[in-house]
Amino acid sequence: MLSKRVMSLTGLLALMVFMCVSCASESVRSGGGGDDRFYKGQRAEIVDILRASREEMLNNNFDNAMAKANEAKEKSKVMKDDVMLFSSGSWVMAILVDADKPRSFIDNVPIELLESGNFESLYYGSLLVMYDINAFDLRGKDPLDALGFRLSGKTESEFATLFAEECKKKGDIKFANLVDTMFTSYFALLEASKDNDNNKVNEYKPKILDACDKIVSLTDDFKIFEGDNEGIFLMSRVYALYLKLVVVGFDRDMATYKKTAKKFAEFEALAMPKR
Repeated sequence: MLSKRVMSLTGLLALMVFMCVSCASESVRSGGGGDDRFYKGQRAEIVDILRASREEMLNNNFDNAMAKANEAKEKSKVMKDDVMLFSSGSWVMAILVDADKPRSFIDNVPIELLESGNFESLYYGSLLVMYDINAFDLRGKDPLDALGFRLSGKTESEFATLFAEECKKKGDIKFANLVDTMFTSYFALLEASKDNDNNKVNEYKPKILDACDKIVSLTDDFKIFEGDNEGIFLMSRVYALYLKLVVVGFDRDMATYKKTAKKFAEFEALAMPKR
């Protein structure tokens, strides 16, 4: 059953992972760059509008959040800034998902940007915007749930177990154990963050990052994807890169976030359907 689900998570659905992180009140963090931001100048003006949209979203004022996101889109068009246009359209998607009104990605991001030969740069830039607006918070709706990345009716632990079992079917117990550790630690981190349990937060963050780094390292050799018709190794890499982004974004670790965002953007550019 999981195999069929994974097989459906291709192309644009994988692309959407990063922007459907739900936001809540200010996170508990263990350090990092504080309010440091990637974008300044005119681009920062767009980011500030998106930040205001985020605050409206936190208060469940979805109409106001959408109005501000659309304002950011219009300003991006006037500025002829494709990175900001891509980012604003992505944020519209985040609002719709949080409001349980998901729409097609191409309804909000011009198709020419998705098909652009500059896609990797656009996607990378939009990931930096997501950091600047503090889009990553672990106490809101589980982003895996928000996207339907978890099997309907399955608990968090059941999902982690089933996914790891699919990896074991591929004959790689070590890889399966890493996947299991990544998911179970991530779900435990979500609970610890909601409970404001700093000790548990600090316990699970390194476990997630260690598992993510090892999974990414193993999948750096693209030969692992040969014969992976169910997309198990492919999605494991997507999950690993994504969950690392969530953790380091939550922790405001700018340097690590930037490196991870670059790697994620490179991989998503390879995965994008070619027309």
